[in-house]
Amino acid sequence: MEYDFPAGLIIQPTEYRNGVHPPGTLSELDRQWARTWYPGAEEAPSELKLVPFQSVPLTLASQQQVDLVFECDASRKYTLGTFGSADTVIVLFEDDGGDPRYLGGDDDSGTDRNARLQLQLLKGRRYILRVRLYWAGSSGQTAVMLW
Repeated sequence: MEYDFPAGLIIQPTEYRNGVHPPGTLSELDRQWARTWYPGAEEAPSELKLVPFQSVPLTLASQQQVDLVFECDASRKYTLGTFGSADTVIVLFEDDGGDPRYLGGDDDSGTDRNARLQLQLLKGRRYILRVRLYWAGSSGQTAVMLW
């Protein structure tokens, strides 16, 4: 990203001595970075069904994500988690009339553990668990479960 600097703050390289005055827009490099981390509607993640006590195997490429949807049959505390050696982040949303409302997230941050959430969820509500793979390890395979 480019920032405006007045004259005198930058000495070297000499072409910037009179200040830097960017056009105030995002560069193409900024746009590429944003598209990598925030896929748009044309790159909407696929959607799978998550069923309690059933593991869902996933084979994802680096930076790929998938949405898993589910409804709770009882109001209680639920645990959601990934399994395997892949570096993942999970985020749980409640579907609020078509708008996802953030409830919680966990990033295993490349440590020797898996991403896991434990939250009180409500019967009859629709939830969306987003799983994103940062680093695939040797296989890119992981699994996710709700219990």
